Amino acid sequence: MDVMTEQANINTEPIIVARNRDLTIRYNSLLQEIAVQKVRIAELRKQISLENHNIQFGLSDNSHRMDLERMLSEALAMLKAMQAEAGMLGGMRRSTDPAARGIHGTGGDGAQIYDNFRARSLQAAQRFRLATDSAIIVNIVAPDRMVFFEKELLMTAQHLNLTDNNLHVVAYIPPDKIHNITYNSLAEIVVNENLSFDAHVSVIGMRTEEIPENLRSYFTKKNTALIAKLDIDYDQRIPFWSVASGLPVTIRIKNLDTWKSDSPSNYLWVTTGAGVNDSSLVDYLNRRRHYSVIERRMEEARADSLKQTRKQHRADSLAALRQSDDSLLKVENERRAAAAESEKVFYIITNVFQSEKNADTKVAELQDMALSRSGKLYRSGKWYVYAARYASMDEAAAELKTISRTQREFRDAWILDSRKPEKK
Repeated sequence: MDVMTEQANINTEPIIVARNRDLTIRYNSLLQEIAVQKVRIAELRKQISLENHNIQFGLSDNSHRMDLERMLSEALAMLKAMQAEAGMLGGMRRSTDPAARGIHGTGGDGAQIYDNFRARSLQAAQRFRLATDSAIIVNIVAPDRMVFFEKELLMTAQHLNLTDNNLHVVAYIPPDKIHNITYNSLAEIVVNENLSFDAHVSVIGMRTEEIPENLRSYFTKKNTALIAKLDIDYDQRIPFWSVASGLPVTIRIKNLDTWKSDSPSNYLWVTTGAGVNDSSLVDYLNRRRHYSVIERRMEEARADSLKQTRKQHRADSLAALRQSDDSLLKVENERRAAAAESEKVFYIITNVFQSEKNADTKVAELQDMALSRSGKLYRSGKWYVYAARYASMDEAAAELKTISRTQREFRDAWILDSRKPEKK
């Protein structure tokens, strides 16, 4: 050993150190090339998705997509080869690392012979603790005691403050349904059959994506959809699990269909940028004028009825002076009944007929069923058969609920407000 020590050149670098340095440079350079290759693969996949969209709409042919798929296959094969080479270089780099082959460089100065230096490598492991008062874990990717790379996904956490979490709902809009949604459209987010909450459209047409396989329809070839973002409305009390990240939901757009509306003329329509529609304004004014005439006639009829009732009451009072107290009470009850009868404007309609004969037959059947307050009403060119009528909507609704629950044939009965104008 003395001869070798005397002949050795202290300025010469050991071969194993130089080789380890070269392997480290090659390894790090290869990792950078792998990262660039992954970016290239991601861009090729985006171009293929966009090309599929253009092919579906007839904007391009299939040749360019085949070239992109060929380039993608070559890039994937190149990435696989580079990763295999990186694994081989990493193993050779670790085997030539002087720090891993002895005490030098391990920080083991003054260590005892029974110390395990390999266990010191665990000191580089990072440990994280999640504050349960500020966030919850919605998805765990890493199994127990699994080794991961530095930038690999371990788990997904969601902040408890939804405002800071920038919570929103992403919707897939098929091309044939794009006319049913616009900015600020009201939407119902259905989580399940027992839970839903309200939202509104904030951004529409963010990008174009391919619909996931579990949401595709087997009866159409259009698997590309536009992406819209919906914001949840404020002042809603909902469970936190219903707004967890990645939860699949169903979206219902609340639009007003004028052609399916029962009475679309009840609205005053306006065109943005042009103002109120002239025909809609004329119909609205005529309807309001007609409704005012009907109200005035009803008030006059009610006043005449009260006037006649009071006149009859005065005439009856002169004759009632010669009768007993029971007769006076009877007359008062009749007057109150007549006044109350004129105020009963809410009819419980059971049937509607074009012929008066059929209406009389139905009224007779109701009388036989112990519905003594039943009758018929001619309105809008039709005969309405009612089971009873009341002065308030609450009383009519309560009676309708009772008869529809006790008798099966009255389940389709409904309430008519005779104060409303008749349909032409």
